[in-house]
Amino acid sequence: MLRKKITAAFATLLFVIAASSVAHADNADTSGVIGYDDMINVLDRLEAESNGQLEVFTLDEYGIDNAFSEAGRDLYVAKIGNGDKKVWVQGRIHGNEPYGTNTVLRTIENLMNASDEQYAKVMEEMTIYFIPMYNPDGAENNQRGTILYDHETGEPKRDSNGRLMQIDLNRDWLEDGFVARESLAFYEFWTDIKPEFMLDLHHQGIPTFPESNIPVTMSLGISLAPGGPTLPNIKGGEYDVLTRQVMGYAYNELSKYKEFTVDRYRVGSGGTLEIDIHGGLASAMMLGLNYENMNPDNHSHPAVFLEASGQFLDGEREPLIEQNMITTKAILYGVASGEVNDVDPDIWFNIPAPQLTGYNTDHSGTVPAEKPAVLAPVSADEIKSIVDRYAEIGRFSDDASARQLQVHLESLSHLENSGNLSKVEAHLDGLHHLLDHQHSNGLITDGSYETLKAYTDYFNNQLSKEAVPN
Repeated sequence: MLRKKITAAFATLLFVIAASSVAHADNADTSGVIGYDDMINVLDRLEAESNGQLEVFTLDEYGIDNAFSEAGRDLYVAKIGNGDKKVWVQGRIHGNEPYGTNTVLRTIENLMNASDEQYAKVMEEMTIYFIPMYNPDGAENNQRGTILYDHETGEPKRDSNGRLMQIDLNRDWLEDGFVARESLAFYEFWTDIKPEFMLDLHHQGIPTFPESNIPVTMSLGISLAPGGPTLPNIKGGEYDVLTRQVMGYAYNELSKYKEFTVDRYRVGSGGTLEIDIHGGLASAMMLGLNYENMNPDNHSHPAVFLEASGQFLDGEREPLIEQNMITTKAILYGVASGEVNDVDPDIWFNIPAPQLTGYNTDHSGTVPAEKPAVLAPVSADEIKSIVDRYAEIGRFSDDASARQLQVHLESLSHLENSGNLSKVEAHLDGLHHLLDHQHSNGLITDGSYETLKAYTDYFNNQLSKEAVPN
């Protein structure tokens, strides 16, 4: 029978229950989102079980002045690892993007256990400063930014129209910024520890591959656009190259998991703009921001971010957290081992993305640029590899249902390779009918059906463009 679907509420709640005793049946409707108090309890448990490997502290305990959120919450850091290379990994700078917290906590546990050679290598080469919940106020309110407070009265600030004043913490690392006190606290901490690399965990809506309805489960992001107005001019282009190598390494790793679909992060209508945002935290780190002379040597380092789909994957949250885990592990190991340096940086420009029309900036408006779209690869063999993976992870009711599609796709591959496009199109029509039959009879999960239908539609459209009239 179909793998029993774990509800989003229960899937992540399993982890919280295993990690602490604070989860209750009556809060299951939080969809497994880890709250601030839950996070503290998980961190306490992990530290107690770490045999001294993990050090958990607040920025106030570290010695940073006024080191609290706008609403007065402590700001937590978890330090782990024995290596010389310092790395900063953060989640939930946007309070309504919770997967980063889950990913950070689970990654810490895996590092504590050194559950395989790659985690052991990361522990050996790196000291990682994990920030599970950069924006605790926003997390507790399930809002992107955070509400600003008058710290003399203890009341929220309001504008001239009486509306609550808020700030996006990921746009607050600027010379004229640091409006929120958690921004300044984390900035001061950053200038003190001087990390060498940074990873930021986000999630988004559901973009699709260009010219298709194929949903994207992960977008790889660099906040100063490679080849754009800013990044090539930093450190002689060193960060431009290295960030593309890191993202290429992550892309290659994710490509092994056919249930995941990966593109480059874009914004704007149709995803035609790349971001080149100076005020983002990751960008300020790459730029070596020296606010109020707190970073006089202009310490800087490369930084990247991940944007997981903000919705469920085939009805579940858990696969998207697993996707984050796979990517985070790959990036940490690739940087720790130096394997990222062997990646061709131009792989970045081969990752699917819509046509580029410009750079969305916070310093020069929209800067025009032109680059063609990079379409997702599609073929009968590619679709069959997705079916093979779906069969492996339990997306079909039985082996026979998966085998029906596999046999059909084997025939389709033969026709494609023979160049008989008219028969390929007819065979694709049969594939559509088979998928519809399996879905209507509950033989395949909803998400798998929808994705395979999108792939076959896309394949058919690409063939139509290639077909030459008789």
